[in-house]
Amino acid sequence: MLGGMENSQTHFDVLVVGSGTSAYYAATGLLEGGKSLAMIDERPFGGTCALRGCQPKKYLIANAEAVASAEHLVGKGIHEAPKTDWSALQALKNEFLNGRSDNEIKEWEEEGVTTFRHRATMSGANEVTLDDGRKLTADYIILATGSTPRSTDIPGAEYVHISDDFLSLEALPSHITFVGGGYISFEFAHAAIRAGAKVTILHRSAQPLNGFDPDMVDVILEASREAGIEILLEESPVSVEKKESAYELTTTTGRRLATDFIVSATGRVPNLSALKGDQGGVEHGRKGVEVNEYLQSVSNPSVYAIGDCASLGLMLATVADDHGKIAARNILEKNTTVVNHQVVPSAVFTIPSLGTVGLTEAQARAEGFDFRVKKGQPTNWPSSKRIGETHAAFKVLVDNKTDLILGAHLVRHNAAEVINLFALAIAYKIPAKEIANFLWAYPTSSSDIKSMV
Repeated sequence: MLGGMENSQTHFDVLVVGSGTSAYYAATGLLEGGKSLAMIDERPFGGTCALRGCQPKKYLIANAEAVASAEHLVGKGIHEAPKTDWSALQALKNEFLNGRSDNEIKEWEEEGVTTFRHRATMSGANEVTLDDGRKLTADYIILATGSTPRSTDIPGAEYVHISDDFLSLEALPSHITFVGGGYISFEFAHAAIRAGAKVTILHRSAQPLNGFDPDMVDVILEASREAGIEILLEESPVSVEKKESAYELTTTTGRRLATDFIVSATGRVPNLSALKGDQGGVEHGRKGVEVNEYLQSVSNPSVYAIGDCASLGLMLATVADDHGKIAARNILEKNTTVVNHQVVPSAVFTIPSLGTVGLTEAQARAEGFDFRVKKGQPTNWPSSKRIGETHAAFKVLVDNKTDLILGAHLVRHNAAEVINLFALAIAYKIPAKEIANFLWAYPTSSSDIKSMV
């Protein structure tokens, strides 16, 4: 069926396959440029970030942060920490989600975009075929199909869930096991443990949260374990069996772990379902659609790929947003804008949160920089002591020749916010001396950065 009203039009200036955050910015830019558009998605309109990721997860995280904040001050001005009402929390989250997709379709159609709630497969260089057999053509096709959770094929895989399932749990299981040591597992583990569940994380190597500064990860591990999260490193599942009302997960070490709910969070892979059959002449690989610096397919100039399904860029919502803007501009202006994501801050919403931007210490050494490292554990700073924070750390890399920030890595309350200030300093080349001498509003989390540089 169509997303909204029936429409007999079959040719458009641009077809956008996908309806998430990258599609939004691409379509908005193209509409401003006067292009006729169709948007196609087999799933509810809105994409992963709005419906199954960034936004709904923050409802769970915000609740966990409130509980943890009180827990940290028990005996220090607080008598008793609050407890999570999981069903009420889910109701609050669902207030945000209910009707959202239908509203998006309505808003797009009011803007003149034709919407299709269908699966689309490229059937030619400038053509897609919908799952009802209809064919649509366009001068340009934008693939904004996002990514999907990496699947598992172990025996008993049918008993293993994905992050979408955790987000929509009506009742909280007594014991939840997360497979994989990435940000999804750690964020959801912190939400679940504060809501009252027993939590275990399995990770196949000795270093979880790969890509983040190892010293900062060590602090996250300490805080997670102190919160009660069981973290089993260098251990992977080999099978899952149903045992009456629970499950038994067997690991590579022979451990048999009894649990009530299993979430596989071993990463995400580009969603390339629109290229099934390879009839569109679009080259693709493990990292997604192969694109050039303009986000244009290297093999089909009529196709652009943006967001998680593109081979260029990190799987982050902010990157996807920028991809959408760039693709629209390049279609309108015939490839005038290249991707430049040298400075992209990111965060892990654990408790405390982890923020990072720029080079790690190992990367800076490998690139031959002459730099100094300013690091510490600010748990004795007033900003930590007044909230009962016992796990915190920072590491800032400063170029000795230019006094510019090369990288910043923070673990503490509000790290996910403060890291944006370091990103601005890197992007706009603000020297460390200027950061230290700036008159920050005080006392705030932001004002602490003068002591970090």
